[in-house]
Amino acid sequence: MRGLRSNFITHLMSGLLGQILDLVKLDSTLCLEIRENYINIYYRGGNIIRIGEDGGVFKASFDRKYLNENSTKVPGLIETLNNVDDVEVWLNTIPFLKHEMDLWFGCHSKDEREFQQLMLRENNFGNSAKGTDYFICDIEYANHTGRFDLVAVKWPSTSVHRKNNKDLRLAFVEMKYLDNALTGNAGLCKHIEDINTFLAKNDNLENIKEEMKLIFNQKLELGLINNQKPIESFSNEKPEFILALINHDPASSILRNELNKLPDCPNAEIKIATSNFMGHGLYSQGIYSIDEFLNKFEGNI
Repeated sequence: MRGLRSNFITHLMSGLLGQILDLVKLDSTLCLEIRENYINIYYRGGNIIRIGEDGGVFKASFDRKYLNENSTKVPGLIETLNNVDDVEVWLNTIPFLKHEMDLWFGCHSKDEREFQQLMLRENNFGNSAKGTDYFICDIEYANHTGRFDLVAVKWPSTSVHRKNNKDLRLAFVEMKYLDNALTGNAGLCKHIEDINTFLAKNDNLENIKEEMKLIFNQKLELGLINNQKPIESFSNEKPEFILALINHDPASSILRNELNKLPDCPNAEIKIATSNFMGHGLYSQGIYSIDEFLNKFEGNI
């Protein structure tokens, strides 16, 4: 189950890892995600630092696949973080690691994951976060049926709704970048089948609700979500399954064809998100059912 032990939280807030949390909160290009007693810090959708804890010992690593052939020496990759000096060496190395990742992404683009991180930032702690109607609890949630791009809580931004932290609605967001991602073995139809399979087992739904409640509340405690209250409970309402389709070409018929052949989804309510004047904020007014979407955007799909 995803979540951090109390010792990990303490070290992030006021201990050995405090400077790392401070940097993440100051640097909007970085994103800290909670895993099963370890954290991933993402840059442009790629994992720039992984920090885990075992027996009170914290260890950090960098995915060396992002290093370029001409990088003969990487400064500061100390595995075991024994003291603040070791942490500072990592902090001083981050600009170098960012540069390496920029060059790697230039040859191996991961646009979808980069947009995931942008969506999380806008809805969790960006300048628009207090006005949007969803918070992103987690990204890249791997499970036995596949992987959910983003898992969110629907929490309308009106003052009345934000005071209520009970019986909130769970939402899954599937992001697709460009129309060629809508078809095939990882297309829209396959994701509908996956969410149905996952949610068909009641334990899966209840377990992920508990995980998302824990992750949201720990992120709130760490200052990574701009909200006043923790989540107390999720509702029994079926989750939303929101399609976030990035840069659809209106001249292409692929989207309409795929929407018209989506399988039934009895375990979740399928919706489609649209942007509000080119942004990545998720507003209830811009999220439509399939029928509403087809009627409203008939000439653009």
